[in-house]
Amino acid sequence: MSSFSEFYETWFDHLNQLAQQLSTAPKPPTNEEQHKHLDDLVIQTMTHYAEYYRVKSESVERDVFNIFTAPWASTLERSLHWITGWRPTTVFHLVYTESSIMFESNIVDILRGLKTGDLGDLSPSQFRQESE
Repeated sequence: MSSFSEFYETWFDHLNQLAQQLSTAPKPPTNEEQHKHLDDLVIQTMTHYAEYYRVKSESVERDVFNIFTAPWASTLERSLHWITGWRPTTVFHLVYTESSIMFESNIVDILRGLKTGDLGDLSPSQFRQESE
């Protein structure tokens, strides 16, 4: 798949098909065949969700900001993210906080001019641009 959004579209369509099959399955199953069919549907659904999290995890490695902004989510889902306190800018706050902690823990090395391989190696103007 070229993007998680494209994967999600097909994944969600298949989820709807599985949900439809589950909702029409006899509950409780009255014979062994119905019981096996229901078990198979549950296994397919669990496998389907496992695939979702596997692909999502791989997608995070390629483009974490795309996963955090969730462009595939519906308008309602995105508004619920905001209502519950999740904002895409939260990612920037997390990165900034983590970088500050790393910066503070290496301040002595930075003052000595040692390269740390992180934000401590940025010049003041580069750091300002990053902050903006």
